[in-house]
Amino acid sequence: MIRNTFLTIAFTLIIIVINLNSDVIHIPLFFIFSGALILGYLQPKKGWISALQLAFSIFVGFYVSKIVGLTPTKYSVFEFITYISPLPCLFGGFMGSYFNKTINQNDDRRGSKNRRWMD
Repeated sequence: MIRNTFLTIAFTLIIIVINLNSDVIHIPLFFIFSGALILGYLQPKKGWISALQLAFSIFVGFYVSKIVGLTPTKYSVFEFITYISPLPCLFGGFMGSYFNKTINQNDDRRGSKNRRWMD
């Protein structure tokens, strides 16, 4: 869990920098979804916690950047991405966890089929 918290902080910093410098909404949303997907894949049973951490830290990054005085390229895009970020975070975390469970389940099934042929 601690390792994923550090990854969440790293993804948040990347997302905040991209969000500050973005003119369109697609690129930050892609990175938010990708980060949540990776976090969900790395921790399939508690991926939703990492996704919530990511969404919360994006909100914290938004307010810290306002307090510090960082000016985004387009403020409306920056604000919109921040407020919509929980949706791709939770969806990406769920999908990453689902992919991990599916891949591991298929590996177990293949192994049992091969064992039947050998017996």
